[in-house]
Amino acid sequence: MEGKYTKLYRIWHWLMAFSVIGLLGTVFLRKTFLSWHTNSDIIIAKFSEQGIVVTEELAKVTAQAIRSGMWEWHYILAVGLGLSMIIRMYMMITKKAEMPIIYVFKSFKNNDNQGKIKYTVYTILCFFIMAMSISGAIIYFGQDLNMSKDSIYNVKEIHENMMNGVIIFVILHLTGVFKHELTTKEPIISKMIHGNDTIS
Repeated sequence: MEGKYTKLYRIWHWLMAFSVIGLLGTVFLRKTFLSWHTNSDIIIAKFSEQGIVVTEELAKVTAQAIRSGMWEWHYILAVGLGLSMIIRMYMMITKKAEMPIIYVFKSFKNNDNQGKIKYTVYTILCFFIMAMSISGAIIYFGQDLNMSKDSIYNVKEIHENMMNGVIIFVILHLTGVFKHELTTKEPIISKMIHGNDTIS
């Protein structure tokens, strides 16, 4: 339904937005400040300065333990993302929203060049988010599903590739939103917060 910024629509949007941003934030920490590869080397070096020998395995376990709290947040945020997807599916089932691809078809049918780009980016972003969520769930429940380590590793590769796609299309999405707001003077961000008449 291409209609109003209803309360449910806004709840869905911001729950998904904060979940995705939070998840990407934990990945950023994993790759930088809380990387066990980097921190295990720091642990070994600092203890070595005090004349204490720390094995690589112990340093690795310690570094991983330091970032365990971050992974708890990663899982919590993943649940939030999953909940937002359930809300979206409910909206589509009850005709409160349409599948993103429908907006693409409509924009091509109406020869809406701006809509073609806008909704194509939006649809691809939704695809990457869904694929990232499903692959993440498979990784989390992999052992319970009796998956082999190689299979879980392969799914992790897919998960990380989907995450890279999400990063790219989140940037494109935000660029489009700010460009729309600045060029059309339509307060789309304000509407998404406070609610308003129509979705552009």
